[in-house]
Parts: sequence; C-alpha cells; structure tokens
Amino acid sequence: MPNAFDEEEFAASGISEREFQQKENLIITVGRLGSHQKNTEMILDALECIELKAWKFILIGPIEEKFHQAIEHFYQKHPEKKEQIIFIGKVNSKKDLWEWYNRAKVFVCTSRWESYGIVLNEAKRFKNYIISTNVGGAADLIEQEKYGSFIKQEDSTDLNRLLSLIVNGAINIDIYQDYDVKQLSYQREINVLLKYLQ
Repeated sequence: MPNAFDEEEFAASGISEREFQQKENLIITVGRLGSHQKNTEMILDALECIELKAWKFILIGPIEEKFHQAIEHFYQKHPEKKEQIIFIGKVNSKKDLWEWYNRAKVFVCTSRWESYGIVLNEAKRFKNYIISTNVGGAADLIEQEKYGSFIKQEDSTDLNRLLSLIVNGAINIDIYQDYDVKQLSYQREINVLLKYLQ
C-alpha cells in the first residue's frame, strides 16, 4: 500500500485549494536540507547560473548544521539571488506546509534515495509539476513523465536545463486537468485494501 493523503485532515484544515491560474511562480523543495540523502547541494549548483525572472525557489525544512556554510557561501557569490532563493527553515504546522504546496507550481526532489516519499505524494496532491530523481515512489507518481520530469542523479546541469525551460515558459506545467486528486487519499487506498481482504 503506497503512502496516501489524508483528505479528512485537509478538509478540516480550511485551506482553499488553488487552481493552477491562482498559483504563484514558486518552485519548492521540502526535506532535511543539506543532508547527504536529500542532495540539496545539487539544487544550489543548478541555481548558480540561472535567471529566475519572475520566479522564486523556496527551500523548506530543517537545515543541517554543516550546510549553513554552503548557504552562506552561495549568497556571498550571488548576493542578487537572496530575494529569489529563500530558505524558510522547518515548518511545524501541516496546514502551513500544505499552503506552500498549494501556492507552488513546481516541486523539486534531488534525493539520492527515498522511501515511497510523502513529500512527492503531497506535491502531486496539490498539483505541482514534479521534477525528481528516480527514487522511491517517483515513477508511480510522475507516471512516465505525465505529471513531471525525471532528472539524473548528481546532475545539476540537467536540473538547471529543466528549471530554465520552466522559467522561460518553454514547457507546459499545467498538466493536471483530468487528474482526480482523491486517487491519493487514504480513504480510497483503505477501500481498495478492504476489497482484497473480503
């Protein structure tokens, strides 16, 4: 049984779900920033030589102590990027975290390995175009690149290429017109499981 999304908790959160046209030009990533597993340095490498134009890249999650130096070094080299590449830190409230997905158009995962990946599931639930290494449940969720694109492991140039295409409007990221988000719900998954148990 894959990870799923709690639609009942979402309904109780009071979040007003945004359509694509209401979303902001935000690209987000969520995770333990700077950990070896999450490979956040690949994101910074990709962002070094990109003009984000009207877009922002938001990095959400606790920051590993040793990674603060890499962030400081990045801003020293690129002070002009401080307003567009933003480290939010840890978000404790599920509602606040979901609001970031709700506002964003694109989700990026550069992990070297993953479990099924709750963050990828949440990104799809909020109709983010997913850019991910082929880890965990990414293949199931991206569905042969119908809902996003794969990037190669350790390849910041590949990530830079995709982000540049998005920022310049060269690929369509409004790709969820016929998608039913309830497919990801725990309620649906439990019903499927119950059918097998009968």
